[in-house]
Amino acid sequence: MKKIFIVLALLCVFSLHAAPAANQNAQPAKTAVAKSYSFAEEPVDLPIKPFVAGQLSNADLMNTSPQLLKLYETAVNAEKQKNVFKNPASVIKAWTEVAKITQKNPFFYTANARLNEWKTCIELLNKHQENMDKIKMLLPSTLLSEEQKTNIIIQHLTDFGLNFGTQEVVDLISKTSIPNNAVFQAKVKETKQKRCEKNSGKDCFECAKATAAEAEQFALFEKSCGLRFQPGCEEVNKIKAAKEAEKAKLAAEEKRKADEFARRSFSFQDDPVNVIKPFVLGQVSEQDILSADPKVLKMFEDTVNKEKQPEIIKTPGAMIVAWEEITKITEKNPFMQTATQRLAEWKAALEKLEKHEAKSAEMQKIEADQSLPVNYRTAFAVNYLNEFGVNFGTTEVVKATVYNNEIAYSESLTTKIKEVRKQRCDLNSAIDCQTYGLKHSANDEEKAAYLKKACDLGRKAACSGEQPQNTAAPAPVETQPKVAEQPKKEPTNEDKFKEELNSAGRKTRLTIATTTLVAGAVVGALGGVSLYAMNEAKKDRDKYLDSYRQSATQESMNYFRKKTNDADKKRKTYMALGGVGIGVGVALIATGITFYSIEFEGEKDVKKKYNVSFGTSPMDGTLQFALRW
Repeated sequence: MKKIFIVLALLCVFSLHAAPAANQNAQPAKTAVAKSYSFAEEPVDLPIKPFVAGQLSNADLMNTSPQLLKLYETAVNAEKQKNVFKNPASVIKAWTEVAKITQKNPFFYTANARLNEWKTCIELLNKHQENMDKIKMLLPSTLLSEEQKTNIIIQHLTDFGLNFGTQEVVDLISKTSIPNNAVFQAKVKETKQKRCEKNSGKDCFECAKATAAEAEQFALFEKSCGLRFQPGCEEVNKIKAAKEAEKAKLAAEEKRKADEFARRSFSFQDDPVNVIKPFVLGQVSEQDILSADPKVLKMFEDTVNKEKQPEIIKTPGAMIVAWEEITKITEKNPFMQTATQRLAEWKAALEKLEKHEAKSAEMQKIEADQSLPVNYRTAFAVNYLNEFGVNFGTTEVVKATVYNNEIAYSESLTTKIKEVRKQRCDLNSAIDCQTYGLKHSANDEEKAAYLKKACDLGRKAACSGEQPQNTAAPAPVETQPKVAEQPKKEPTNEDKFKEELNSAGRKTRLTIATTTLVAGAVVGALGGVSLYAMNEAKKDRDKYLDSYRQSATQESMNYFRKKTNDADKKRKTYMALGGVGIGVGVALIATGITFYSIEFEGEKDVKKKYNVSFGTSPMDGTLQFALRW
């Protein structure tokens, strides 16, 4: 017995000594029997992941035999087969060949680990196939009830639905009543949702088809498309196209309504007064005009030009649409605040016009109804004038009541008409000034005053004639008297002194000094003129900018915008020239003064010869003699 134990111990020691290196002491894993598999849907979440070959190190390449490297390459290529599950035996065989080599094999553990993963996967595939075979045998059986068959299908989906989908069992039970079972339907829905979460594009597509919520449906279609399921992409494109079409339809409808709104016109018997205050372009700053985006500036100019149309008050919707378009622009739009304010003012004006239109129609109807009491109709007309007379005039009331003398000549109505016309004249309504002067003046002097105002406001019918034009008298021609010739002087000692002093260089020095002073004065004066021109250019720029703000047409706006920019360039040029001119002029004048202050050596010798003192006393006779000439 002891001998047998010793022999077994020796065998164990020998086997341990003869084993491969520590990193290669495992044996190839035994794999399950692999078959060829096909699936109704793409499998998901299988216990095997796509193989990723790691980068080989230089040491592995140097220590690996070419035969082993070739076997490893064969196994990697087998993993890359497009339909690898149709021939998994080739993959298992390739990895088995790699795992057989136990010495100097850096792929040994990789091969064994991959064989174990394939073994687990094939066991699942085989189990699934066996289960499907059993279902195919049990479904036709008459011994099982529909409920039992349904439970079998549901259990199969519980065990294998996530990995292999629902299509295979749906195809099997298509001719049974199981598809109508609520529990089965709920199980199918649950399975598809789980598979979608596991990135099955087909199941995401089918979940989207079963979803009623538009946002959720679109999200599932997008996910399906992102998972490269083409029908999902087609549905996404259809939905997007439908949305774009609906968006275009809504935009077209909005445009139609905007155009209709802009074209809506109001009619008036008299020109409206004080319904909306005139737009003043001067409210816009110079910086706004110069810094605006060109397209925004063009929109702003077009809108301002619309404001200046005399009949624009009849179509306030056009102005509301135009100002609203400017408020929609957020980039480089310095007119946002102006447009917002003007938009609110035009909306308020539209509200006044609509209210007046409704009240006017009601007034016309009431004044034409002879069955209503005279006092009631008179009071209604007076109330109408109280509310709308100043803004919209009196003609509507006059025409509505002209055929009823009791109303037309009632004291309350005629007094109110006179009052309204006076108020409208004060607001510079020419027609009301003329009407008031002709019909309501107390005397000829008042009549003449009102007719003159109407004429001054452009009412030609109220004018009495043209004013004489004055002509300016020609300016007198000035003559200049001739200068009398001066007699020549005889040479003196001072002339001799002066001649010798000039010969010594004094004349040259003074000429240089004078020339330099004159040049400095001229250059400085030119600098001053440039600064003056800069101020004039600034005035021109401001003048053109004001003219731009008051322009009535697009052409004049373009003209004055160009003139403004040109004047601003001139201002900057003159400012630079003025600064340089004054600086150079001062330097030249300083140089000239310096030349006046110094003397050449020859000049000093001449002064010594004629005994001219260099003292600074103003009482020194010789110095006075030297300076007199």
